[in-house]
Amino acid sequence: MTNERTKGYIAGLLSSATFGLIPLFTVPLMREGMETETILIYRFGFATLLVALVMLQKRISFRETAKHIRIIFIMSTLYFCSALFLINGYKVMTSGVATVIHFMYPLMVALLMLIFFKQRMTRRGLISLVIAFMGVVLLSGILGSEGVQVKLTDIALVAFSGFCYAVYIIVVNKTTIGTIPKWRLTFYLMLFSTLFFIGLSIGKQTLELPPTPRAWGLLFLLGLVPTLISNLFLIVAIPIIGSTTTAIMGVLEPLTAVIVGVTVLGEQLTAQSTLGIGAVIIAVALLVSEKRPTR
Repeated sequence: MTNERTKGYIAGLLSSATFGLIPLFTVPLMREGMETETILIYRFGFATLLVALVMLQKRISFRETAKHIRIIFIMSTLYFCSALFLINGYKVMTSGVATVIHFMYPLMVALLMLIFFKQRMTRRGLISLVIAFMGVVLLSGILGSEGVQVKLTDIALVAFSGFCYAVYIIVVNKTTIGTIPKWRLTFYLMLFSTLFFIGLSIGKQTLELPPTPRAWGLLFLLGLVPTLISNLFLIVAIPIIGSTTTAIMGVLEPLTAVIVGVTVLGEQLTAQSTLGIGAVIIAVALLVSEKRPTR
């Protein structure tokens, strides 16, 4: 394995692992009564501010071409829709069910790459995808749930969040967007996402200040770790190891959530979750050991 591929795999793993920390910050904020749209405004707003400070310190230009701005606007729209529909999904179904539905996005990436770019998955990549999905199902805990009933419309909305994320990943890989410096690209992605949620919050009249100092701290960490850091690693990983492989690496998101639940929130580690962790490790190991990456 080359050093460049190793860098891509590490970036993909870190992106999905940090992205999986979202519930650690959002759940306490929602318990304090903050609306979804307001949480997302501060999430992307803090990320935008942090990137701007880094760019000023590094003297990176904010100037960008009109063509790239249009592509970034489309990417931001996809990112906005993915975040909005997934978090709203947590309100109408269990997080486990929502996670499984959202995690259909690696399959969507593979299908879209096949349909539009004629890129087939390798046998090992396909096996990894199946094992990864099985691992997510086990980690979600839905197999042990009785009478799980979810409306078809709610399923469709959460699935749409996965579809938006799948298209977002492909756009990063298959357009000239990869030529933009990662800090500048991240700045405009976060900025547009912030503006989208401000508009939505004003329309719904839900814009508010965080109620406590603790809420301010949680919002700052939400903007830093599972937003800014996660997206930077994602932008690094996709051009190196490809859209499909990066998407499958996203299996670490629910794994991270389980680990946080056990170590931080005092939740119980079940035998089913343990099997799910094993399946995730196997899926990732199969991908990393593959000589030819599934792009």
